[in-house]
Amino acid sequence: MAQGLRSLRRRNESWRALAELGLASAAVMHEVKNSLQGVASALFVLEHEPELSPRARQFVSIAQHELSRVFDVSAQTLSLVRQEKPVKVRPTDVIEEVLNVYSAKIEHKQIKVERRYDFAGELESNPGALRQVFANLVLNALESAPRETGRLTIHSYACFHPEDEKKSGVQIEFADNGPGIPEEYRKRVFEPLFSTKGKGSGLGLWITHRLVAKQKGRLRLLSRSEGESTCFSVFLPFTSA
Repeated sequence: MAQGLRSLRRRNESWRALAELGLASAAVMHEVKNSLQGVASALFVLEHEPELSPRARQFVSIAQHELSRVFDVSAQTLSLVRQEKPVKVRPTDVIEEVLNVYSAKIEHKQIKVERRYDFAGELESNPGALRQVFANLVLNALESAPRETGRLTIHSYACFHPEDEKKSGVQIEFADNGPGIPEEYRKRVFEPLFSTKGKGSGLGLWITHRLVAKQKGRLRLLSRSEGESTCFSVFLPFTSA
């Protein structure tokens, strides 16, 4: 019986190792996805070019279809495993870079972006990781916000850590006026492979949560109730040391 238990324990450990490997592999693909957002934005603009010939439009459609397949299996993990020395970075500058990448989508859906940068200073962090965090949260908001009447509000302000008043930093909130997240899903939004959209890999928020934690920060969901909008709050310390 003891031998059987040891065998079962080894088997469970092997399954856990395979699960971790699978998640890590999927997260690497997510990095590819975010790197291709610029390509997707360019194709989106090209698709709506009125002078585009039917043949060229057909090739654009093919490229978008193939790109969507890459997005479906993509995830980001390199920032989770590599160790990089923190540098001085201005989070609001990174946010503006992300908004510029998604400018075509914002314009097409006629979404109003409201900025409230009460804190626009610097902190020590990883610019690449911050870009992935902000890109995931902005994209989620843009997909949730309704067309024409959609709104994305970004608010940054200095504060103390929600659970440690000895640690100060900046809080950045990304709020949209979409349908919100059902109550039964809110505790699971940061789980790997879980998605409320019925599409995608279900790794975006899990990776975002891990990236924020690696910066010694905290990511929270502040969605009040279904039908009332969604807000994700990111706390980043002034120094991640």
